[in-house]
Amino acid sequence: ARAAKGGMGWALALGIVFLGITALVAWRGASNKDVVDREIAAPAEMAAPVQMAESTSEGTASGDLSAGKGGKLVLNFSQGEFQLHPAPPGESLSIKANFDDDIYNLEDKFETLPDSTWVYQLRFYRTIGGLQALMRQIMGGGHDNSIHVYIPSDQPIELVIDSQEGGFEAELGGLWLTSADIHFSKGGFALGISEPLREPMESLMIRGSMGGFDAEGIGNASPAVLGVRCSMGGAQINMDGQWRNDCAARLSVKMGGMAVIVPDDIVVEGADVQGDGMLHTDSEIALPVLRLSVSQSMGEVEVIR
Repeated sequence: ARAAKGGMGWALALGIVFLGITALVAWRGASNKDVVDREIAAPAEMAAPVQMAESTSEGTASGDLSAGKGGKLVLNFSQGEFQLHPAPPGESLSIKANFDDDIYNLEDKFETLPDSTWVYQLRFYRTIGGLQALMRQIMGGGHDNSIHVYIPSDQPIELVIDSQEGGFEAELGGLWLTSADIHFSKGGFALGISEPLREPMESLMIRGSMGGFDAEGIGNASPAVLGVRCSMGGAQINMDGQWRNDCAARLSVKMGGMAVIVPDDIVVEGADVQGDGMLHTDSEIALPVLRLSVSQSMGEVEVIR
């Protein structure tokens, strides 16, 4: 018994020493802020826009820009708040950041593939331990990071977002996104698509755990395939917007809730819709169809008109 008590005493003492050292390091670091403003411009290889073959004012066809075939944009964010915007007309992809360089790191990597498409990766992450960062925040050494990503609208882009222990806001209206794959953990996000994309999206996938999100204007993306999977969290998905095709949607929730709001000008199959009893549609024009497949465990998916 004495040995057990002695072991517990040593463990407690070591724990106190560890916390003390961590607090001391955090206290010293609190006075060592290195807040920087950083701007990153798109590499020249991906800056050329894709142009459709058409006659110009001089009567000649526009050139074939092989460097502007588009590509994949991969955003890996953690421990912060981030914002995505459409770039101003004619401008290429760019990043504007303000952060504590003593705690965080922002890095990018560009690769051109054999078919002249590209992969551009942007990563923002914390370079110290979570406990030390918490201590530093308590002692007044915190800083609100600001990362803004401006996405061009003149290139077809496959968008991949991985967000952990943080959140982001994204306005994607008017962009040329072929697909989007969004994953979040221990956080959440707000997604807005305020105007139709340049072309309907092939697929939109959202997967999340321990958090939630709000999405508006999904119809303006008109994804042919929509997949949403949430666990230990919730979501509100507004399907409003200008639908240009049918959509096959798979919705899954575990230990949470999901509300899906559908507009009057879309037909819903595969799920009961609250409010359909009062809907009267006499349109002779064929309406787009939303085909739902719903899975729920210790939670509920509500479809609301």
